[in-house]
Amino acid sequence: MTDTNIQIVDSVMGSGKTASIIDYINSSSNPIIIIVERQSEVERLAKACSSLVALSDISIQQKTTRLDALEMCANEGKSIISTHHLFKFWSDYFLNKAQYWGYELIMDETLSGVLSSISIKSDDLRKYVDDGYIQVCAGNKLGKVTLTKSLHSKYADVENKIGKKDCYLFNSSKEDDPHYMLIEAPRAEMFSIFKGIKVLTYKFSGSLLRCYFDMHDIKYSMMSIHDGQMGSYTDLQGVNFKDKLHIYGGKHNQTRGKNIGTKTWIENKSNQLDMSKRLRNVFYFWERYGVTSGTFLYTTHKYTQKFVHPKNIKGLKNSLNESYSDPNKKESMTDDEKRNVSFLSQTIRGTNDFSHKKFMAFTCNTFLDPQINHFLKHHDVELNEEAYALNRMIQWLWRGCIRNDEEMYVFIPSKRMRYLLLDWLSYSDKKLI
Repeated sequence: MTDTNIQIVDSVMGSGKTASIIDYINSSSNPIIIIVERQSEVERLAKACSSLVALSDISIQQKTTRLDALEMCANEGKSIISTHHLFKFWSDYFLNKAQYWGYELIMDETLSGVLSSISIKSDDLRKYVDDGYIQVCAGNKLGKVTLTKSLHSKYADVENKIGKKDCYLFNSSKEDDPHYMLIEAPRAEMFSIFKGIKVLTYKFSGSLLRCYFDMHDIKYSMMSIHDGQMGSYTDLQGVNFKDKLHIYGGKHNQTRGKNIGTKTWIENKSNQLDMSKRLRNVFYFWERYGVTSGTFLYTTHKYTQKFVHPKNIKGLKNSLNESYSDPNKKESMTDDEKRNVSFLSQTIRGTNDFSHKKFMAFTCNTFLDPQINHFLKHHDVELNEEAYALNRMIQWLWRGCIRNDEEMYVFIPSKRMRYLLLDWLSYSDKKLI
């Protein structure tokens, strides 16, 4: 991989990453494209940086798509701000213009779904490989594939991904009988297009983007924010939040035996009932601190949510959770209904809808997808599972009122996950909680 000018600005939440990048953009003479997670951040930064053009505004003004708006702005070398979502659709035309004008890329938070498995039946994939429809590019050590013939119409999305992204063929079986899977990722050459790249994040070591960079031998340097300025890397951990996070330490925590909250554990119907009871009992415990249906939020593995939802609590309506998860129904929800949503997937980062939530229950015991983990290890890339789990949990907790520097009550029944958070907060005696 060609050397790149990539800086990872890795600092704890609230340290001033956004403020520092606003100053950087306003003083830069280079055209910049910055991608953020939320539309509200697009509006905020566009207001703070006079040079930034919001693609959402251009799209409305020109009555065109945001992708077309991106290409129009890039054609003139304008500085641009958009959401992460558009990243996966960046065209060769845009990338050529970005290279021509010498664009810098700024990512607010690491990309989600950097490495993910493609949904295709194993038998169908094997047949496509055996029949030569899908072939590994000659000399590619990661198993990048190309198509020699069109796939069946039901796999049009797979064909589209192979054409527009980097997709890797991986045999996850150690036996003579291969078991193929396809892994999708951004095109590696995209990261050599830009004059410079900055990634604003926290706990980069536990991210899949770090694994992606290491897998492609993409070099980067680590930085942190000190008194509002970018400087040498320092991980201050979470000690500054120790007095703001009140972690439940009662009998509804798991303290011994098999660790609860994994996907395998929650698949058991009796365990789903058990977790539902724990949530209900902790809710009642928190009543002494003022919990209401509007200030309570929990997460669990999404496909078990309706069975884990705590029963018989006034105002805690699962119908609101179902509406919020349906894009069509969500649009018609009132602000009051959205405030009373009580479930949020552990993978969601790009929302500020829950900053009023004071009582947060993280019931998952998080591990990386075993197939992705196997793929990474095959290519000599290691992801620290503890750092990955802590990263995921912190991102979810910071959907709540702690993001406003307010005190928050937290329930983490899994011993493993609870101890990870306590270590991060610098508790010397975790057994007290």
